[in-house]
Amino acid sequence: MRLVLAGPHRLVIESLAAALTRRGCRVLVATSAHATFTGLAEHQPDLCLLSSEFPTCSGIGMLRVIRRRHPEIKVVMLADRRDSGLIAAATERGASGVIPQHCHISDIMRILVRIQRGEQVFGGGLSSAMARDARQPADDGELPSLLTSREREVLRQMVDGGSTQQIASSLAITEATVRTHVQNVLVKMGVHSRLEATAVVAQAGLPSYRVPDRPGSRAAGGS
Repeated sequence: MRLVLAGPHRLVIESLAAALTRRGCRVLVATSAHATFTGLAEHQPDLCLLSSEFPTCSGIGMLRVIRRRHPEIKVVMLADRRDSGLIAAATERGASGVIPQHCHISDIMRILVRIQRGEQVFGGGLSSAMARDARQPADDGELPSLLTSREREVLRQMVDGGSTQQIASSLAITEATVRTHVQNVLVKMGVHSRLEATAVVAQAGLPSYRVPDRPGSRAAGGS
């Protein structure tokens, strides 16, 4: 499956692109309207995943242009939240579906396959796992299966208030690597910020996210 993945938030878009690439998709990332139109014209993908908002234009406006220029390309809107108004506008302008961009990657992949086959997926057509509000984070009981061991360590230190520099020093990794882990944690938890991630853990009744003890590893509460 060939995709153009278009959105203004590079970290979010590139994280999603990496996840889709691992599942066999060929993904071109575009972070501006101009790059999106150029990428579609040059690469002729099967699908375009298009953010609902860009800094200088609306995704719906871009959708209208894309459908006029490339009627053969299916367009799927990536929404920050469930929005019946967006669904109605996207349907009217020829989109093949609307996907909450913070839902689980496995749900996104299943829907893309359905859309590639000719289905349309809006609102009630979403899977049960996506029927929750798009911004509702994964509950804490799901975190061990969603996060890698290193991501759990980073999350624990995020909850404890550690800065990027402090986490990098503690784990003996670069600050760039910490930022990558933090972004992966946010995407997997379905939240937008460190503060929201901390709130999820607090709402679950855990003052700190405990990393399971492993032979030769420090205790979760260590400094």
